[in-house]
Amino acid sequence: MKSNQFGVHEITDLRELSNFKWACLTQLETQLLQVQNPVLKQLLIESAEQDKLTITNMQPFLVSASESFMHGEGSM
Repeated sequence: MKSNQFGVHEITDLRELSNFKWACLTQLETQLLQVQNPVLKQLLIESAEQDKLTITNMQPFLVSASESFMHGEGSM
């Protein structure tokens, strides 16, 4: 049986990684407005799309980790 329990350090790491990805995406989108080279611009667009996909894929883990943490705290 798989456990849905997450350690506090795992939840913290996941949130830090999510925040880092959001910060990178924000910076990348800002830089994208300044890039003139079409090849570099395309690379930045692809990177932004990958970051968005990564963030989207992390959301279920963040929700599950938060719920796991809240249920663990409620039983103490």
